[in-house]
Amino acid sequence: MKLKRLFSSNKNYLLIFLLSIGFWNNYYSQHSDVYVDKSGILRWSKNHAEVRLFGVNYTAPFAFSYNAMKILGIDIKSAIDIDIEHLVRLGVKAYRIHMWDREISDREGNLLDNEHMELFDYLLMKLKEKGIKIILTPIAWWGTRWPMPDVETPGFSQTYSKVELLTNPDAIAAQRNYLKQVINHINRYTGISYINEPSIIAIEIINEPHHPEETEMVTQYIDEMYEVLRNEGFSKPIFYNISETWSDTQAQAVSNSKAEGVSFQWYPTGLVHNKMLEGNYLFNVDEYRIPSESIDGFDRKAKMVYEFDAADIGYSYMYLAMARSFREAGMQFATVFSYDPAQIAWSNTEYQTHFINLLYTPNKAIGMMIAAKAFELLPHGKSFGRYPANNKFDIFLIDRKADLALMNCDTSFYYSNNTEIYPIAPEKLKHIAGVGKSPLVDYEGTGAYFLDKIDNGFWKLEIYPDAVWIKDPFEQTSLKKEVARLYFKKRKIKFNTSQFGQNIKLYSEDGNYKLPDSEHTFIIEPGIYLLSNNSLTEEILSGYLSGASNFLSGLFLPELSKGKIYVYNRTTSLISAGNFPDFKFTVAPEKEIINADLYVRRMGWRGFQKYELQKISAYEYRMSQKDQSFRPGIVEYCIVINTENGKRVFPGNDTITPEDWDFNPANLWRLEITDTCTAILFDPLRDSRDLVFPHFTKDMRYLLDYTTGILSSFLKININYSDNLSTAFGIQNYIDRYFDRMDCYNYLLLYGYSESSKECKIKVNLLTNDGAVYSYDLMLDNVKNEYKIPLVDFKLSEALLLPNSYPRFLPRKRKSINTSKTLKENIENLIFLQIVNEPTAAGTESFSIGKIFLTK
Repeated sequence: MKLKRLFSSNKNYLLIFLLSIGFWNNYYSQHSDVYVDKSGILRWSKNHAEVRLFGVNYTAPFAFSYNAMKILGIDIKSAIDIDIEHLVRLGVKAYRIHMWDREISDREGNLLDNEHMELFDYLLMKLKEKGIKIILTPIAWWGTRWPMPDVETPGFSQTYSKVELLTNPDAIAAQRNYLKQVINHINRYTGISYINEPSIIAIEIINEPHHPEETEMVTQYIDEMYEVLRNEGFSKPIFYNISETWSDTQAQAVSNSKAEGVSFQWYPTGLVHNKMLEGNYLFNVDEYRIPSESIDGFDRKAKMVYEFDAADIGYSYMYLAMARSFREAGMQFATVFSYDPAQIAWSNTEYQTHFINLLYTPNKAIGMMIAAKAFELLPHGKSFGRYPANNKFDIFLIDRKADLALMNCDTSFYYSNNTEIYPIAPEKLKHIAGVGKSPLVDYEGTGAYFLDKIDNGFWKLEIYPDAVWIKDPFEQTSLKKEVARLYFKKRKIKFNTSQFGQNIKLYSEDGNYKLPDSEHTFIIEPGIYLLSNNSLTEEILSGYLSGASNFLSGLFLPELSKGKIYVYNRTTSLISAGNFPDFKFTVAPEKEIINADLYVRRMGWRGFQKYELQKISAYEYRMSQKDQSFRPGIVEYCIVINTENGKRVFPGNDTITPEDWDFNPANLWRLEITDTCTAILFDPLRDSRDLVFPHFTKDMRYLLDYTTGILSSFLKININYSDNLSTAFGIQNYIDRYFDRMDCYNYLLLYGYSESSKECKIKVNLLTNDGAVYSYDLMLDNVKNEYKIPLVDFKLSEALLLPNSYPRFLPRKRKSINTSKTLKENIENLIFLQIVNEPTAAGTESFSIGKIFLTK
């Protein structure tokens, strides 16, 4: 029942009464599932324990997800059913979304009770059934079709800028009207209004607001929207975004407001690079440092993370590192943006810069599951030190080289990738989840699996289908292009007999059982099974396997390229002659591969040298060998995949092979092999797609231009700095793939020059995986363009954190770790090259950078 209905008479007397006895605070704490205490901690009302909730954003009822599924003819409620089950399987406890107000309101802010709202009601009902707690953000402002072209919508946000939402009286009136109607909307599936829904624990007023310069208008807007909700009887905590346009004055304006909580985001690797980022980005998630020391009242606000992701990164350990940093910063609610609906995840079209789904990104999904556990278990505000010392903390482990996130405690053993680490208490284990191989389970498939103990010697097993990334999922996407594909194939699985018993059987949903072969190995396909070292009765089987047939029912599998062979070439384009060439391919066929071969030739050769590709795992093929074909120069190559349907040649997916007389060699991959002890760390044209740059800001803007000359190509950089000299310019290139790990390098050779009459100062940074930063200051003049720098002259210094993070208040630099190793001694750990220009005065800096080598 609404508060205003409890006290509807004698309003003047009621107001005096409420003010005199502090009724509001008592009412809120007694009638809300959660409350914020005096020190800014969000607590459960029943037991006063700290709230710790980790989960996802998920957009199926709105915007692109809705439109995409409509285009494909997919039932959206069934899609929601599939995804909710998977989120529960991953241990998700929290849900947050900004409601697309443009789709569910008119110009005056009246709520439109349309299909979007029906689907949202349905989603909230399903979340409630699973015990998932919800924070709603009623106002999004954003358009509704991205990445597709936007269309006209009826909502009030269509006619106002983001700043106008806080400053325009008509926009504010529409929002007042809209918030009242949203909060009083009755969910048609539960019969309960949003205001009284127990699973909704808080409201965040608006998504990522843009603030006017007048800070008093910010506080006034927050308090006005706050009072709208309170006057309607909403008794739960109200949050407001503090991170999107942070400045000390704006942050103080937010902290001055009546809102009980503040919300943050974190995109530590920027957004939309249009490619997968490679390299070590654990530096970027080492710490979530909020510059709140001078903000009065900030510590009394509860803190949540409404959106976060390590965008454009395919590694599985980043979520765990971020969860650790969030808990150190005092965050109590954190939701990944955004969980891809399984029905369209094969295309990664919803937000190409994000990619997370249990089926299509199993390693990342298990990594997210482990992060959820860490967020729930780690103490509030506890620091585990800085990188690389904090890669092992509490019961968790991050292993960058193995692309591994691990949770290892007495009852649970979770791992996101192959591991040789043994559980600390195998006899006490109740839950196992992973991808690949471990001391307990050896599975050759690429999908996730889960084992949950029912009783002694009795486990329930879930096996998910193989997932294969057949393209870079972070490139430009389309509903006409698959980036990931599922394969429902039979795979070998082997269980540790000391853990599961010597006489184990696998019972399938039809009640039949399988016995292992002599090596305790089963052949298994995706589904739900019971694993037991005893005979199970029909009653037990039906009790635990009932409904198993719905395990993946209704899953949409596109037929865009059914029957095709996919080949994803992961071979680098350049190596040193001191290295063995490492040819790597992901090969995903419908039919089993009989054999796969690599064909190589030197430029100018008529014929090819043939090498057998070795099968490394279910879909990975590799060849690493050195002979005369791989001396310095340019090598051309292709591969031939042989299945029962015949031979196919890649690239090109042709049927005519290099062994046929009429083979056309026009379509071949190329590999450049440089002289021994010569490594090209930077080539402007070769690396143009891979370079990382800082954000544009009001204090630093730049223009880039790629030019070619007689001897070399150059990247021309023109930078304009304002009077505020706080922001530096930098370029970062991932270089680990371009040099061999030998001690023959003595110099760094750089080509570059100043584009003006004055000298231009740059800093060359070489960053290592162990956290060291080696730097050299160089003055470029407008005549000389070749600089040979002894490696012994590089000294420990600091580096830029690239890509720049959102929010922008986070640090832009990091210092080197202290190490006694010289650059030459640590050269095998090199990971990134940076070219940095630090502003010394307002105005323009202009210079060009050509090739950069390591040489002897």
